[in-house]
Amino acid sequence: MNILNYLDIRSLVRQFKSEGLSMRRRFAFYILSVICLFLAIIIILLNLFGILNPADRQIMNSLNSRLAVCSERIEHDCDELASCAISFAGQLEDSIQKFLTDNNISFDELENNSEALDELQNKLYASVYLNMQVAPASGAFYILDTTANSNSTEKLYNSIYLKYINLCSENTVNNDFSIYRGSFSTGKSRGINFHSGWKNESCTDFFNDCEEVFSQGTHFVLSTVAPIPDTWERARYIYVPIRDYDDHIIGVCGFEINDLLFQLSHKTLNGSCGIEICGLIDERNDVYSGQFSSGRFNNAVNNLDIEFSDDFYFFDFGDEKCIGLTQNISIGKDIFSIAVMIPETQYNYFLRKGQINIILIFLIIAILAFVCCIFISKKYVSPILKKIEQVKSKEDYGKQLRIREIDDLFAFLEEKDNYYEQQLDDLENAKKFAEEEARKAKEEYEKASEKYQLAKSEIDRLAEKHKEEIVPEEYNFFVENLSTLTPAEYRVYELYLSGKTAKQIAEILHITENTIKYHNKNIYGKLGISSRKQLLRYASLKQHRDGKEDWS
Repeated sequence: MNILNYLDIRSLVRQFKSEGLSMRRRFAFYILSVICLFLAIIIILLNLFGILNPADRQIMNSLNSRLAVCSERIEHDCDELASCAISFAGQLEDSIQKFLTDNNISFDELENNSEALDELQNKLYASVYLNMQVAPASGAFYILDTTANSNSTEKLYNSIYLKYINLCSENTVNNDFSIYRGSFSTGKSRGINFHSGWKNESCTDFFNDCEEVFSQGTHFVLSTVAPIPDTWERARYIYVPIRDYDDHIIGVCGFEINDLLFQLSHKTLNGSCGIEICGLIDERNDVYSGQFSSGRFNNAVNNLDIEFSDDFYFFDFGDEKCIGLTQNISIGKDIFSIAVMIPETQYNYFLRKGQINIILIFLIIAILAFVCCIFISKKYVSPILKKIEQVKSKEDYGKQLRIREIDDLFAFLEEKDNYYEQQLDDLENAKKFAEEEARKAKEEYEKASEKYQLAKSEIDRLAEKHKEEIVPEEYNFFVENLSTLTPAEYRVYELYLSGKTAKQIAEILHITENTIKYHNKNIYGKLGISSRKQLLRYASLKQHRDGKEDWS
């Protein structure tokens, strides 16, 4: 069987419209319909259970795994840095308290005392530098709630801020630093190069709500991402309070985590679904910011927009979009979101690849089903069609198909064929007999018709003869007065016309002969006749004339 015959859709449609489908094509159509139905059911079930698109499921599983790892890693890093910051704060508290005790002054007396503040910074610098070297951070700082110039137009705070100029690995030990903010004398004595953004003291609004931030047992807080003043960089900070012996907050210290450090600590991975990017995202007043393991997203984060759709989050960076998952974690007293994502183009590529694989699988299944239909058709349908052709051509039925139901069917058809042939012979004989009987009946009919025509001619002749014996005036009087007869009289009149005698009429109408005589008298008088013979003659003439008028 030529496979192209099955693929000739136009000829198949024309054949179906004209004479329906053959057994072979009908069989193939039914088998393919059943297979398609089962495939549709399987597709629906796979879709309901979420495994229709294995690429989509694979991406989801990969992102979930990566999200769990990133969440654990970021929480661990923040806790580790917070621990370092708390230790850092303890060292600063001890150093500050020792300085105040040695100089026999209070913390409040440091305000506007530039010499004491410079001396204090010289003593605290070693702690800042040492903690910066051992902590996994890109910078370290402390800010004290005091100033050397309270008359400044903007609120200033005495501080030291050290920042690495470059990071080349997660290990920050012995890396050079250049960004310095603090007293001039302290920096100069340490041989620090001052860049254009150097400031003696810092500006911040952190102390406006410092007591509230560190209330209810909060030991540290993680800030949102913000630009570092006078630089092109962005960073977030771990803040820990610096307290005096009376547990009053006199300052804060902590560490900086800039974008580059975050990238080095949480590198972009090439997972099973391609590049996987992680990020630490914060949201304030419906504005999203964050740090990501890829530099190109850190540069575009100012345009970040996040939307949720189905099972994924869409991260719109303006020029580029990503698809991923998020998980909320608590750092300090605030909630942050850990995000793991892949570029949308990459997601669509894997999705299309998975869809193509599924289509290929179903296509292979359909082709195999089609080949099976052809094989089954050759194996079972073709012998049946051959048998049918033998039946149509009245040939010998040939050998059996060894299919019990089909062999029984053809045996039954053979028996019926013999029976119908006998019936046909009987019908042929009956037809010949009926034709002979019809011929004889036709001859009899023709003879009867000739007799009828002769009788009719004779009746017409007698009617003409009677017409000559009848007085026209009396006949006209008879016809005109028939309507004057009563129903009972007209019934007697009709019975006379049918050939009944007076005695028979009396029996039919259940009346006496005297009553008949009475009706006769009335009938004769009304119709102007004197005898039953004259009555029948006029009535016969009237019927003859009425018949001619109707016929004409």
